[in-house]
Amino acid sequence: MLAVILIVLASTMVAAILAFASPAATSADRDKFTQDAFLQARAALISRAARDANRPGSLPCPDFDNDGIAEIFTGADCPSYVGRLPWQTLGLPDLRDSTGERLWYALSPAMRDAYAGAPALNSDTPGSIVVAGPTPASDVVAVVISPGAALIGQNRSANVNNAAYYLEDENNNGDDAYVTAPASSTFNDRLLVITREQLFHAVEWRVANEIRATLEKYYGSNGYLPFANDPSSAGVACTEGLLSGRIPNPDSSTGTTIDCSGHANWDSGLGRAPPTWFFANQWHLLTYYALAPACALPSVGCTGSGWLTVNGVGGKRGVVIVGSRVLSVQTPPCIGSLCIEQPSAGASQYRRAWLSTTFNDKLAVIP
Repeated sequence: MLAVILIVLASTMVAAILAFASPAATSADRDKFTQDAFLQARAALISRAARDANRPGSLPCPDFDNDGIAEIFTGADCPSYVGRLPWQTLGLPDLRDSTGERLWYALSPAMRDAYAGAPALNSDTPGSIVVAGPTPASDVVAVVISPGAALIGQNRSANVNNAAYYLEDENNNGDDAYVTAPASSTFNDRLLVITREQLFHAVEWRVANEIRATLEKYYGSNGYLPFANDPSSAGVACTEGLLSGRIPNPDSSTGTTIDCSGHANWDSGLGRAPPTWFFANQWHLLTYYALAPACALPSVGCTGSGWLTVNGVGGKRGVVIVGSRVLSVQTPPCIGSLCIEQPSAGASQYRRAWLSTTFNDKLAVIP
């Protein structure tokens, strides 16, 4: 009997504790639920930008009819630059916030997918979205928004695709101004911003590694690496004997030749040329390239002398470095070093380091 009484008392105490603690616990659970959805959305958007086959760095239009699929262009524009997150297009589950509402999404127009006459898109392209409020942000390329529960006057069942019935204040008009504010009876949006730096950090690694792979294929076909393009020249043909500079551009008339005497073609028909988007989006202006003297003509098969060193380790045939945005310690256009943070660019010593306010190079090694 005593055991039964103790069990009842214990159960009553636990129930009382849970009843007292549940509001805070439930609030924390709700916050975590929405935050998890935010993180999945951000990862998918950045991955989408980094993997894009035609315009790396670009993002899909918002979903404007609540089917989870990004809208197609109207002319050269998205039908709207604020709408729901296109979860199906991004390969995501049907993400919801803690109130059961689908996530919304706003896009900086310059980041939209490829279209006829599109200007170059690379990590020098600024995000135009600006977020005001207690957590301000600028240079934002996209915003993911949790709309929260319907507020007074938001009849969502009759206005299922109208942003004004889900988002408050500056967040529902589709321009580049967004706002954060404490939750209240008139505002309950929660925002996750994606900055240009966050987006292009992944895209730049893709660019560096793809060009590294291109140069490895070139070496595999020819037994040497091409000379570099002089960054101070008006053109992008390679310069005979130059061991560091930009990636040389294939001849514009044929799409194949490298324009240095004695050099073989890029063999673009065999997939050995830089991808079309590389030069079309002016990534070559942000990409530095150096080759080891041992692997340049007239040597074949890296039988010459002289190798590159990365973080003190030698024996490297070449390096590809995407220099990213210009840092505050640099003066654009940095023609001599392409705005890279290397202690001896143009010599033989190179380095990798953690991303910081004074270092943002993405360096890929041709081993």
